[in-house]
Amino acid sequence: MDKCNRANEQFSPVLTHFLDPREQYILEVLAGSFEDLIVHLYGGTFAERKRAIIAPSYFEPEEEDFEIVLMEIKYPEKFVTLQHRHILGTIMSLGIERDQLGDIVLNGQVQFTLTKQLESYIILELNRINGATVKLNSIPVKDMIQSKEDWKSFHTTVSALRLDVVIKEMIRKSRTIAKQLIDKKRVKVNHTVIDAADFQVGSGDLLSIQGFGRAQITEIGGTTKKDKVRISYETLFK
Repeated sequence: MDKCNRANEQFSPVLTHFLDPREQYILEVLAGSFEDLIVHLYGGTFAERKRAIIAPSYFEPEEEDFEIVLMEIKYPEKFVTLQHRHILGTIMSLGIERDQLGDIVLNGQVQFTLTKQLESYIILELNRINGATVKLNSIPVKDMIQSKEDWKSFHTTVSALRLDVVIKEMIRKSRTIAKQLIDKKRVKVNHTVIDAADFQVGSGDLLSIQGFGRAQITEIGGTTKKDKVRISYETLFK
């Protein structure tokens, strides 16, 4: 709201840090309460995390106005495998906040987006990931690849659509462990932390379970003779 007020009062564009889809939605709702403000979003091709420019309606941003750099990681592919968690953990260990980092994409190549102001710092400081020596190159944002994701599909029945019950099924652990994850705020639904075990999930909901990965409810069907609910879901677990 502070950024919206600034853009409105100064009648000039204001740039945000990287926002997840939930934050993007909230920002667009807030900006919509101002008569002459528009939100422009960009994070690179296929990006989920994006920076926003809040601006008066006359302003038409260029790609460079978002101040995003695309980094490509070169590493000895024959000897080491880099995963999303390795890259994220190493970058954050350098003292870089999560909101300064955009998407991390892996598909033959390994790339990530970052705020432009950190470009020189990360090239200088990031030289090893998961024990392997790496080299960073800045490349045009238009060359961003699409991440290859191996989602696995499942069909099952659950006693209820409670968050703890559904997570128990997804992670193949006890309901106690599922509830512990929720209580410790390690579960997000649609990019929002949910700490209520009895939260009701719905079709299309995207779940992020820290330590496991992502899952999505693809369909909620009818009930069985024993009053269990049929659900279909996909997982993208580590």
